[in-house]
Amino acid sequence: MNRKIQLITLLIWQYINQQLGHQYSVWNIRHFWYLYQITLFKRCWEQECSQESHPHC
Repeated sequence: MNRKIQLITLLIWQYINQQLGHQYSVWNIRHFWYLYQITLFKRCWEQECSQESHPHC
């Protein structure tokens, strides 16, 4: 449960700390959550691929 609270806190922190007036700011919380999940998946995928290509790292 503690890990879940940390993830939610991180998500809220990132939502609140978006740059004002930035062209990529997302103010709809559902859309922000959707984009956050895609970004998280992409980072995990890239990390997994880099570990496979460099197994000794």
